[in-house]
Amino acid sequence: MARPPLDFTESRSQDGPLKWLTGFKGYMHADAYPGYDKAFVPDGAIEVACWAHTRRKFIEAESSEPDLAAEILSRIRDLYAIERAAKDAGMGDGERGGLRQEKAMPILESLRARLAVLEGQALPRSPMGKAVGYAQRQWAALCTYVTDGRLEIDNNAAERALRGFAVGRKNWMFFQREGGGRTAAILASLLRTAQAAGVEPVTYFRDVLVRIDRERDWEKLLPHAWKERFEGEVESWRQKAVARISGR
Repeated sequence: MARPPLDFTESRSQDGPLKWLTGFKGYMHADAYPGYDKAFVPDGAIEVACWAHTRRKFIEAESSEPDLAAEILSRIRDLYAIERAAKDAGMGDGERGGLRQEKAMPILESLRARLAVLEGQALPRSPMGKAVGYAQRQWAALCTYVTDGRLEIDNNAAERALRGFAVGRKNWMFFQREGGGRTAAILASLLRTAQAAGVEPVTYFRDVLVRIDRERDWEKLLPHAWKERFEGEVESWRQKAVARISGR
C-alpha cells in the first residue's frame, strides 16, 4: 500500500525522511534539504530538483548584480515558457518529454556554460556567488525533469500542499503533544489526497465517518477507492434528498 503523503516527526533531522523513504524507488521531487540526500542512491530515489528554488536564489541576487541576475532569470523564464506551451497545447507526457528534449535541453546546456563562467567571476559569498553555487551543486537533479514528461519543472505542488501548515503556524503554536501532530498529519494526508483525487473533502469525510463503524476493509475508505466505490452512491442519495426537500 502507498504511504500517505504527509508524516509527523519531532525534529527536522534526516532520520524522519530516511525512515519514510526506506525502500522507495523512483523519482522524488524535492528541494535541496540535506536530510533527503542519503535517499538518493543507486536503485533508490532519483532526485528531481526544483527550478523555483533555484530561481529564488537569483532573485535574491538582483539587488547586488541586477544585470547578471536578469540574464539568468530570463533563461529560467524561457524554461517555464516551454512548460506553459506544453500545458496550453494539452500535451501528454510523451509529447511534453519530446518538447523538452527539443527546446529545453539547448537552453540548459547554454545556461550551464554561462554558470561556469560566472563561477570564476562572482565572489563565492556574494548573493550571486551563492546562487551560482546552488545551481551548480543541484545541476544534475535540475535537469532530471527533461528526461521524463511525467515530471515537473519544480516542487511547487508540494509547496502548495504544505502552505496551510505554514500559514497555520501564525494561528497555532503547538499540537499540544506528539499524538496531536501525528493525527494532524493523517487528517491532512486524507484531505490532500481527496483533493488530488477530485473528491469534495467535506462530503468525503462526512461519509467516511458514517461508514467507518461498519466497514472492516478500511482501505476501501481511502480517497481514491472511496471515489470509485461510494461517490456515485453518495451523489445519488444527495439528489434524492434535494428532490424530496424541493417536493419534486
